[in-house]
Amino acid sequence: MNLAIKDIRYHLFKFISSTVGVGLILMVVLTIGGIIRGIILDSSTIIDATGADLWVVQKDWLGPFVEISRLPEDYYHAIQSMHGVDEVSPLVMAWDHIERPMRPTPLMKFMYMNTVIGTRTMVQPGWMDMPHDLRFIVIGYEPGHLGGPPVIVAGRGIEASHYEIVADVKTGLEPGEHIRLGDFDYTVVGLTKNIVGYTADPVIYATLNDAQNILLEADPDLLRNIRRRTQQQLLSAATLDPRLSGPLANHASQIAENVSFVNAVAVKVQPGVSVEMVAREIARWKHLTVYTSAREVNMQLMGSNRLILLQLSLFRLILLIIAGVVIGLITYTFTLDKLKEIAVLKLLGTQTRRIYSMILQQAVLMGLLGTLLGAALEFASEPYFPRRVVATRGDVVQMLIVISVIAFLASIMAIPAGHESRPAQRARHIRRRTDGVRDSSEGPV
Repeated sequence: MNLAIKDIRYHLFKFISSTVGVGLILMVVLTIGGIIRGIILDSSTIIDATGADLWVVQKDWLGPFVEISRLPEDYYHAIQSMHGVDEVSPLVMAWDHIERPMRPTPLMKFMYMNTVIGTRTMVQPGWMDMPHDLRFIVIGYEPGHLGGPPVIVAGRGIEASHYEIVADVKTGLEPGEHIRLGDFDYTVVGLTKNIVGYTADPVIYATLNDAQNILLEADPDLLRNIRRRTQQQLLSAATLDPRLSGPLANHASQIAENVSFVNAVAVKVQPGVSVEMVAREIARWKHLTVYTSAREVNMQLMGSNRLILLQLSLFRLILLIIAGVVIGLITYTFTLDKLKEIAVLKLLGTQTRRIYSMILQQAVLMGLLGTLLGAALEFASEPYFPRRVVATRGDVVQMLIVISVIAFLASIMAIPAGHESRPAQRARHIRRRTDGVRDSSEGPV
């Protein structure tokens, strides 16, 4: 007969309610771990999906996802011809937006209202209004080269040279939908998934030329202003030769209108060739700044996201400690509630180690069931979070081990309460008297 199972059946409601409470706490712990992993993945997704070993940017500038560098588009031809380079792809990338009111789900509406109410005394009026703009990252690439969408979950990839885009599912766009970017209308021909920037903004892929027109082409009114100011500045030069004023102004205007720039060049190194050696050669001969993929991820992860990562990790540790304290208190309370039962068991001659085993088994079982319940709730709720949350089975296994250790320590703390309690002491005293009476009655007459 297992005393732990018998006692759980007798106090079933108390055990189940305590297990659910522990499970909810551990669900939060697992969720915070999933949020941390989601932030890490968001900071590395585009870089990993591109498959590049090196990222080449403007000299003394940070990576293309941190600062918007500019390089002449034809630089990638020179990099392609260098020793050890396998593949090179020019990329254009920058944040953009369109006016597109959100279509929140009921859960998102609830979360929004909860945020508004919870921050009512912290913000000024208008700061927490529902956004009316869709923010995203535009990535322009040469089809067939590095930098395109890694997977298509709906529709197809980009096939035409102009006016086709592939969007992440988080944009809310659908295949066949038309949106206006810059001065032209573009058709969504396909969807990709989980391709977002380190700010969790979704990605839209376009051809290199289209992205240059969307992100780099100047506004016509701005160009007219530049042309007019340039002509005025050249009036002094025209006094030397009036015939030069027109050609010089047109040349200056063409320079201003030039969009043959890229933000970065993605480089894939040949197998067996040192990545660091190729990076040094590019930086030395082309006077550019070169970053490895690991360095690119580091700049994003430990840049804008570093404080939230550190804060979430600390909060997760605090919650785990709280969960351990809760399990310890529940186990201790359970033990105190069973003092009379423990005393009766001792009076009946039950071995002390069986009573210790009952307390230990209940504590460990509560921790294990609470962990599994929390993991099930976390996995079921992951798709409904506004930002990516990724908890793995490894996290659950790790949590099971940690909680088992915590439950074991909690049971050790509770065992003395049952061993040194007054009912237990009285039971041991009665047991000694009973044994003494038995011994005297069985002795020689």
